[in-house]
Amino acid sequence: ADAVRREVAYLADKYREVVIRHYLQGEKVQDIANDMGVPKGTVLSRLSAGREQMRKGFDEMKNYEKQSYKPEHLDIGFHGSPGFHDEPWSLVANDMMKQNILIVAYAKPVTCVDIAKALGIPTVYIEQAVDDLVKSELIAKVGSKVFTDFMITTPEDKLKGLDAEIALVDRHYDALKEIINNYLSQIRELSLYERLSINERKKLEHYFVLHLFSSGIHVAAQRILPSKDDFPQRPDGGKWVAIGNRYPLDFDFANYRFGKYCYGGERRAYWENNLGTKSIRLHVYDTQPDLNQYEHGPVEIHEDNLAKLLCMIYKGIPPETVGFDLMFLKDIPHLAGCGVLGIENDKPYVAIPVISENEYNQADNIRKKELYTLADYLEPAIRELLPEMKVDIPKHLEGRIAPLRQYSLFAIPMAMLKKAIEQGDYDIAGATPPMVLAIEEPDGVIK
Repeated sequence: ADAVRREVAYLADKYREVVIRHYLQGEKVQDIANDMGVPKGTVLSRLSAGREQMRKGFDEMKNYEKQSYKPEHLDIGFHGSPGFHDEPWSLVANDMMKQNILIVAYAKPVTCVDIAKALGIPTVYIEQAVDDLVKSELIAKVGSKVFTDFMITTPEDKLKGLDAEIALVDRHYDALKEIINNYLSQIRELSLYERLSINERKKLEHYFVLHLFSSGIHVAAQRILPSKDDFPQRPDGGKWVAIGNRYPLDFDFANYRFGKYCYGGERRAYWENNLGTKSIRLHVYDTQPDLNQYEHGPVEIHEDNLAKLLCMIYKGIPPETVGFDLMFLKDIPHLAGCGVLGIENDKPYVAIPVISENEYNQADNIRKKELYTLADYLEPAIRELLPEMKVDIPKHLEGRIAPLRQYSLFAIPMAMLKKAIEQGDYDIAGATPPMVLAIEEPDGVIK
């Protein structure tokens, strides 16, 4: 009986309904046909197909895929701008079933029954989850089949070209260091630099060096692999293209070599006409050694609320007077431990550089000029490296993923940073997190 119920649960909806109504609830075939508004022959055909599928299923447990007994974790990131509630990350962040549905549906288009069999989960649950994923545009549907509509990489994919990226930095270190030193010397000449503390200067420099490398590598790679980044408008209000990284649940991150070289691309939070300002912008890179540890305090805090919290602390605005969620105040000691805040006389202060929007643009204009110097230098080296960096994608995703996104070029900035630390050319103490808060006051003056 348990086996019968199991196989009924794995049936697709149109077969499951008639099998349950006829065999388990005792309804007559003609009554079912009348109620569903279909010919009697259609009901008989579905009953026959359902019985055949159940018969095959009784001895097919050996064909269940690994995900049915050893699920994996799927970490979702994105290019573009997130949705109102941190989509696409939040769509599956705490849902292991949906994560593994996306993994199973990646290699080729599959039916909900295929997914149910692979995961060992009744089809009725899979159908609802797949419907949610289709609506949120993480999964696409073609006929009766669905497929994961973004690229998923494995730990092995990331390791594929790591040694080549490290070797590139080793070969070109002196020239790259000269480009960076020239770049930083121009930033240090800006008037904003004088009023910053030593650690604020280090965070500012760290941020703008990462920003230079990220944009310079992108420009160099775009010249080799011209790709248009199309960020479609999503139902959640964002404009994003998802990317996925899959890992076993027991994956040893502590000893994963690539983990020492990864970093997160720039993220921004923007508020307009808020807290008495014309605008508030928080610019963030998640980088080694802590990545985004600052987000994971007693209460999860992301850049949108963090930007507000930092602005209130900087301007001395009591949070309770502006409707700010007071639960985020629990994060203050944690943020101080991560270098985002400091504590003096039991009061928090902002420990990252706070500059005006105009001052940020002055520094960023230097980056926009110097990124082409970096791109010009890196282009020949990256062109030679690219064949080793290609990540294979399923055939049905060809044309759906921008060519440039199919190459792993993530480790060069951190390889350069590590080399600089080893050579004694860079002191990372006090330089993390690389984060800048730009506040535009009505009078244009940072107070």
